[in-house]
Amino acid sequence: MQQALRAPCRPAALRSSARKQCGRLVVRASVAAPASVDAVVSWAAGKGAKLEKATLGADLLTDKPILTAAADVNAGDVLITVPDSLWISSENVKKTTVGKAAAAASLEPWLQLALQLVADRWGSNKSELAAYAASLPEDLGTPLLWSEEELQELAGTQVSQSLSGYLAFFRATFEQLQSGLFASNPAAFPASVFTLPHFLWAVAAVRCRAHAPLSEGDKIAVVPVADLVSHRRAANSKLLVRGAGLFGRGQTLVVEATRPIRKGEAISMDYGTGQLDGPVLLNHGAMDPSSPKPGYSLTLTLPNTDRFLDDKLDILETNGLSTTMTYPLTPSQQPGQEMMAFLRLFQLKAADAFLLESIFRSDVWGFMQDPVSEGNEADVCAMLSEGARALLAGYPTSLEEDLVTARAMAGDKASRKYAALMIRLGEKEALDALARFFEDRRATGLKRLVYYQERRLRRLGLVDDEGRTTYDSFFKDGIA
Repeated sequence: MQQALRAPCRPAALRSSARKQCGRLVVRASVAAPASVDAVVSWAAGKGAKLEKATLGADLLTDKPILTAAADVNAGDVLITVPDSLWISSENVKKTTVGKAAAAASLEPWLQLALQLVADRWGSNKSELAAYAASLPEDLGTPLLWSEEELQELAGTQVSQSLSGYLAFFRATFEQLQSGLFASNPAAFPASVFTLPHFLWAVAAVRCRAHAPLSEGDKIAVVPVADLVSHRRAANSKLLVRGAGLFGRGQTLVVEATRPIRKGEAISMDYGTGQLDGPVLLNHGAMDPSSPKPGYSLTLTLPNTDRFLDDKLDILETNGLSTTMTYPLTPSQQPGQEMMAFLRLFQLKAADAFLLESIFRSDVWGFMQDPVSEGNEADVCAMLSEGARALLAGYPTSLEEDLVTARAMAGDKASRKYAALMIRLGEKEALDALARFFEDRRATGLKRLVYYQERRLRRLGLVDDEGRTTYDSFFKDGIA
């Protein structure tokens, strides 16, 4: 299981303070001035974007620019359309001086976009898309741009662990650019503009504002206007890409209603469908306090020292899995069937290893869906309960301490301290629930389970549903 790592501090030039607004959690603490956002919306409308049934407004509690329904909307109605000519995409960026140099250096699309945002926000040689870069807030909400003090509240969490890796990667990438692309193209990449703080801000902007289906690989793009759609778990819209223009050669991003929306209601989507709150906060700088999705992402890896590793790997690959699997855990859900099967295969050894024989190869994964043996199930319980308790011990505060803090901060839910508290509390509650589940199973439930050998005897009709043999009378009557 993964261990938590301490997050490093970020450059002082990127430090900022959280804003407290009206008792509501606001992760995107500093927003751009409404006038600049309004200017971008007007600019986009003049270039072909259409707010079909949407209008620019402001959140009454936070003053954050948002999009709201301009009229009552039905499911399936188109709210916004933005043609690909307005996207911050590799296709558009490569038309600029910076973009041409970045493309010639074969930089990944996300990196091309980030460098263009730096040029458009701080450089003198701006592109036609510069108004958008200028409209973005300095503070994008993501922990990538949090202060040292704010980051301390995430210590011990998976967000902190991921953040450490992200920052190390982005800094290494910047150093490579400095010694390579920037050094060979000083006119296009002046050192006073392409600094590490500017670069990290631009990378954060791409990560925060790029949403599926335009968030990965060559398709990645940041779409002005559409990026003002709010994050809500109970979303009322979705993003779609449709063909446009002659013979459908162009593309248009469409924001489509997924349910009826009343006039004035904020237009929203789920930034991280299927994701826990931690990754959404890190990747998009957003949380939905009205519908939290707390939890812990548990990574399980078969050890290379496993005597039966090759056999187990063959079984996993045959069933579309790998030796390393990650499962999201929440405080309210028990471990899923696939996770339990993986754990039983993980612990398969000794007398149970006969199930790995080639004669069972096509059936063994099916066997893992149910308890294999009492010893195997006990090993699974010990591994998960002890592992979860060890992870809980790695946090600087206990679950009980965080619960007390959460009650004390009930009136201060607007701060990032509270946001971080909810992240680590959600992780701890998920781990505690996991430990309790397997502790209880190990203490009271193992004797009540039906294991492989008994299931096999039942299929052969040699054991009844009460677990009694059906051939006792055969010997009792002396027929043998």
